[in-house]
This record gives sequence, structure tokens and C-alpha cells, in this order.
Amino acid sequence: MDEESLCRESILQDPLLKDAPGGRFSARAQVYALTAGGSDRIFCRIKEGDRSIVFLFDQNQEEFSAYIQIGRFLRENRLPVPLIYSYDYNSRKALLEDLGDETLFQKRTEDTCHRQKNYQKTIDVLITLQGIGAEQIAACHPIQKKAFDYGQLRWETAYFTRYFLGEYCHMAVDEGEFEEGFHQLAASFAKEPFWLMHRDFQSQNIMWKSGGPYLIDFQGARRGIAAYDLASLLNDCYLVLEEPQRDFLISYYLDQRQRRLGFLQDGAEFRDLYTRAALQRNMQALGAFSFLSLVKKKKQFEQFIPLGVHYLKSNLPRYAPLRVLERKLIALSIE
Repeated sequence: MDEESLCRESILQDPLLKDAPGGRFSARAQVYALTAGGSDRIFCRIKEGDRSIVFLFDQNQEEFSAYIQIGRFLRENRLPVPLIYSYDYNSRKALLEDLGDETLFQKRTEDTCHRQKNYQKTIDVLITLQGIGAEQIAACHPIQKKAFDYGQLRWETAYFTRYFLGEYCHMAVDEGEFEEGFHQLAASFAKEPFWLMHRDFQSQNIMWKSGGPYLIDFQGARRGIAAYDLASLLNDCYLVLEEPQRDFLISYYLDQRQRRLGFLQDGAEFRDLYTRAALQRNMQALGAFSFLSLVKKKKQFEQFIPLGVHYLKSNLPRYAPLRVLERKLIALSIE
């Protein structure tokens, strides 16, 4: 079933719609296909008068199950995520709260003061997410079973090497050329405490409704390092944040985390951790955009590669074990 046929055929007659708030929609209701980013999930908006909901169909059973369980778990823990009205595991369909169309990315045109406040609100939500403790996490199987560990970190750098360096840049890469640097980067996180992480915490996955942020695309949530989500937000390939603004927001994060969670960490120590996490995230994003544009044929993602390269080039000089990669990228004229 594809997006066009799902939204055009018998969606209004789907049995799940009997549980829609306010009852079934009539045959006059409008149905719109919504973009689903890089995923294969299909979203449709059903609208009639003042009523509007989102209809989800997921082709992947495991991801659908994770989406429902994690979505309910986050909602129970006071995180701003869409309300799940009803769902059916067998058909992999669900009815969700409609959060509208505005994302943090779309608010990028606001003035500097408003943008900063938007990011502070988003960081406040991140700290709430990270404040969910291990005992609570243990009750949510899809999160508990996944750890952002050495193996996952190395998978990301292999993904980057194959799809960005190899397929997108057509760079001849010796299999062991970056091995030691990637190993050292992944191993450097080994002693860091694990927190709850979203895993794709960026401006396209943060909806804006009623003056505040809502999280979407959370089915990949897992246990991992705190700095990765912050680095994903502040080194976002979709939009530019200037260095002074990033520095201010890192300080804001550290201050609020200490105030709210009681976790004190030396600023210089955290910034080193953050830089390494940003490098890891930069490479993951470039691998993903290359894969989506070349393999999935979603060419709209190619436009975000230059900013990803800019961030990677900016961060590499701060991490000596990857100087070989830095020298390789200097020759790239992608920015």
C-alpha cells in the first residue's frame, strides 16, 4: 500500500475511525497526505470543519510497535508528544493528535531573540526527557532493549563511510584508513552515563503548537549519551546556528540540567564531550542524507548535505584522532 492509494481509497471507512474524537467523519471530510521525512511511514490528515486528526500507517511492524509504546510512555511521563487516540497492531494503523504544520525549522525566520527563546524551550523539553530515570525506562521495553553503545556508534561511522564518502563523494577509501580514529571516537564515550535519548533530536522533528515544542519521530528512542541529542539540535543540518548562539545554549543546557536534575558537570569537560558527540552526529547525518538521496531517491535531502559538511569541517580540527579524515575533506568543494 502506497501513500497515494491509502489516502485516496477507503481511509474514511477504516474501522479505526470509529474511535476518532467526536465520532466518525462524514464522506465530506477532506484527506491530505502529509510528508513523512526520511521514513517509510505514511501520514494523512483528516479534516472536517474544526475537527482534524492524523492517520498513521506504518509498513514496519517493529517500528510501529515501538512508536505506540514509546509514544504512550513519553506522554505518561509528561513529555509533549502527540496524543494517540487509538491504534491497531495488526494493521499497523493509528489515530494521532494533529499538531499542525509548524516545526522549529519553519520558525527559523524569526528574529534572534525569539529564536533563542524557542531553542531554550526546546532544551527544557530535552532536560525533561533526560530526567526520566532508569527505573521508569525499564518499564518501556523498546527503549530499555536499545543502547547507543560502541556497536551503534561504529555502525554510524560505517554508514557515513559507505554512503557519504564512497557513494556520494566517490572517494576511494582504504578500509582501515579511518579505523583507529573511529574506534577512538566510539570508545571515548564508554564511561559516560546513559540517559534517555531521542536519537534524532533536530528541528524537523520538533513541532510547534500553542507556543511550545512537541516531539515527533521518537520511535528510535534509547539509552545513550546526553550530549548526542543536544549536538543534534545545535549542529542541525537543516539550519545554521552561529557559534555564539550555540555557546549560549550549551551554557543554558548545563545550568538548567544542574538546577532541575541536580547533575553538575565541569563546563570544559562537557564541551569536549559535546564536540565529540557533534562529530558523531555530523557523520551520521551525512550518511543518512546520502543514503536517502541516492538509494531512496528522496532528492530533497541532498540540499542539506553542504551544511552538514560545513559543520563536520568545523568540528574535525578539535579532535586529533580524525585528522586523516580532516585532510580528506579539505579537498571537497561541497560547501
